[in-house]
Amino acid sequence: MGPPHRRELARRGHSTILLDRHGAAHQLGSSSGPTRLWRLSHPDRLRVRLAQRSVEAWERLERDSGITAILYRGLLWRDDVTSGLVADALAAEGVQHTVVDPDDVGRFFPGLRADGRTGVWQETAGPVLARAALDAQAGLFAMAGGRIVVGPVVRGIDAGPDGVALTCEDGRRFDADVAVLAAGPGSGALLDELGIDVRLHPVLEQVCHVGNAPETDAMPCLYDGPQGDEPGMYAMATPGRGYKLGVDQPLRDWAEHDIDRVPDPAVSAHIAERVVRNFTGLDPRIVDAQVCSWTDSPDGRFIVDTIADGRVVIACGDSGEGFKFSALMGLVLADLAEGRAPDQDVASFGLARFADGSGSSVGPHVLGR
Repeated sequence: MGPPHRRELARRGHSTILLDRHGAAHQLGSSSGPTRLWRLSHPDRLRVRLAQRSVEAWERLERDSGITAILYRGLLWRDDVTSGLVADALAAEGVQHTVVDPDDVGRFFPGLRADGRTGVWQETAGPVLARAALDAQAGLFAMAGGRIVVGPVVRGIDAGPDGVALTCEDGRRFDADVAVLAAGPGSGALLDELGIDVRLHPVLEQVCHVGNAPETDAMPCLYDGPQGDEPGMYAMATPGRGYKLGVDQPLRDWAEHDIDRVPDPAVSAHIAERVVRNFTGLDPRIVDAQVCSWTDSPDGRFIVDTIADGRVVIACGDSGEGFKFSALMGLVLADLAEGRAPDQDVASFGLARFADGSGSSVGPHVLGR
C-alpha cells in the first residue's frame, strides 16, 4: 500500500522514516507501472463505501499536489456470477448505475462485442495515474520532512512498551514509537516473525498494452468475469501509451529472490486473442508487456490491524486492489498509528476474522482489479 501513510504521518508533524527495499515504483515492488483501475463498482457494499471514501482521498491528493491523479472514463462490469451483486451493492449505497442488456453493451462501451452476458455500467471509474500519484506522494512526504531510506530488508521486529526496534538484514537497526508494516509481497515473512498465523499468497501476473494512443485514451474501463476455464479480464486506458489489459491468472508464485520479470509470450498472445474476440476497431498488436506482483489474503480482503498495544500497524493482503485504495489507506493507517480506533468498515479488515483458523489457507475469490 506504499508511502501514502508515511506522507500523512509526516504531514501531521510526526518524525517519519520510510524504509523501502527497492524504491518507489520499482519493477520488483508492487506499485510499478503507469496506471491502475479505480471504480465504485464492487460486489459488496463495504468496498463500495470504501471506494467512495477513496475518491475523496484522491481528490485531496490532487488539491495538495496540483496533479491529476484519477481520470473519469466509466466502467462496464460483465460477469454471470457477480453482476447482480454489483448492481445490488451500488443500489444499496445509493450509487447511480445502469443494468445493461447483453445486446446493448456497445451503447455504453463502443466497440465492445456482446457475449450474451448482462453488464452493469457505472460512470464513476477510470484509470489512476499511478506513477504520477507516487511521485506526488513522495514529493509531499519530503516537503513535510519525511526521510526515505532505500535498500533495508527488515528481518526482525521487537515491539515493547517503549517502542519498536526493526532489525535489517545488513545489521542496521531502526527504532520508532510505532512501526507501520506495509511490505506488499514481503509481508508474509513479517507476519511469521510476529507469530501471526495468516497465510498470504503473493503471485506474479502480467499486463499488456495494445492499440494506438491517443485513440485509446478515452476508452471506458472493463471488468469481464471468467467464463468456463477462461480467466477474468480487466482493462483501462493508459494515456499516451495504449489500452491496458490483464487477466486474473498468475504466471507463478512470487518468491523473494526471483527477480525475473520477463513477460510470458503465451500470456501476451492470449490477451491479443481476447482483444480480437471481444473488441471491434482495437488494434490487438502488443505495444508492451509488464510483470507485476500482488498478494492475495485468505479471503480476498485487506488485512489492516494493530498489535503489540498499538506499537505495530499491519497493512497487507492487497489482493490486487491496493493501489486504488491507497490514498484512503494513507489516512486510515496514519489514524491507527496515532492510536485512533478504526471505524466499523476498517475494523472489519482486522485479524480477529481469522480466529477460527480460516487464515491458514488462501482460497479462490473473484475480484476484478
